[in-house]
Amino acid sequence: MNNTNIIVVEQAPIIKYSLLAQISAQVKDKIESLNIDTLEPSEETLKTIKDTRSDLSKEFKTLEEQRKMVKEIVLKDYNEFEDNYKRLIADQFKTADTKLKTLVDSVEDGILSKKIDGLKAYFDEQNAYDFLRFEDLGLHIIKSKSDKSIKEEIDGYIKVVAANLLTIDTLQNKERILAKYHITKDLNLSISQVNLEIQREEAIKAQQEARKAQQEATIAKNAQVEQPKQEIPVEVVYVPKEEVKESKEDEVFQCTFTVFATKEQLKKLKQFMKDEGISYE
Repeated sequence: MNNTNIIVVEQAPIIKYSLLAQISAQVKDKIESLNIDTLEPSEETLKTIKDTRSDLSKEFKTLEEQRKMVKEIVLKDYNEFEDNYKRLIADQFKTADTKLKTLVDSVEDGILSKKIDGLKAYFDEQNAYDFLRFEDLGLHIIKSKSDKSIKEEIDGYIKVVAANLLTIDTLQNKERILAKYHITKDLNLSISQVNLEIQREEAIKAQQEARKAQQEATIAKNAQVEQPKQEIPVEVVYVPKEEVKESKEDEVFQCTFTVFATKEQLKKLKQFMKDEGISYE
C-alpha cells in the first residue's frame, strides 16, 4: 500500500491581519494617556476611566468575534476531514490492532503459563519442606527471563531456608520460633515476634502473681481482725486469809477470771505469768 500523497492540502488558508499592529498601538496610546500607573482615582476622573474602559471592551469584543470567525472558517474543512479520517482510517486500524494484540497475548500467555508450570515442577523436585510453597518465593517471572536464572533463584531460596532451620534448632524456644517461621518465612521476624510474645506472657504472669499475693494478704488480714476471742468461764472465788499460805513478803490470793484475747495475746499472757512466777491451772 502506497500512502504517499493520500492526504493533500490543496490550498492553505490566507489570513490577513496587518491592521492588528496599528490597533495595538492605538490601545497602548489610549492607556498611556490616562497614566494609569500614577492616576489617583477620584470623582473627577471616574467618568473618564469608565468611558475608556467601556470603549476598549467594545473594541476588544469586536476583534474577538472576528478571531473566532476566522478560526471557524479555517477549522471547518479540517474538522470535516478529521471526522472522516477517524471513521475510515483510525477506527479501522485500532480495531484490527486490538484483535491482533488479543491473538498475540493469547499465544504469549500460553508460553508464559507453560514456563511457570515447568518452574513449579522444578521447585517441587528441589523442595523438601511441606510448609514452603512456590508462591512464597515471590519470583518475578517474565517470558524474556531465562529458566536457568530463575532456577538459580529457587535453589538459593531453598538453601536459605535450610540454613535458617539449622539456626532455629540452636535457639531457645526453638519450637515456638519454628512454628512462627512456618508462617512468616522470615527468621529475624519470627525470633522478634516470639520474644515479644514471651515478654508479654511474663508481664501478664507477674501481674497475676502480684494480684494473687495481694488477695492472699487481704484475706489473712481480714481473718486476723475477725478471729473470735476465746472465752474462759468467769468464776471468782474468795479464799479466807487463814486458808491461804502466807509468805514472809507478800500475801498470796487465788482467783478465777475470764480473758478475752486472740491466740497470740494468750501466748503472751501465758509467757508473762510464767516470767512473773504466777501459778496457774
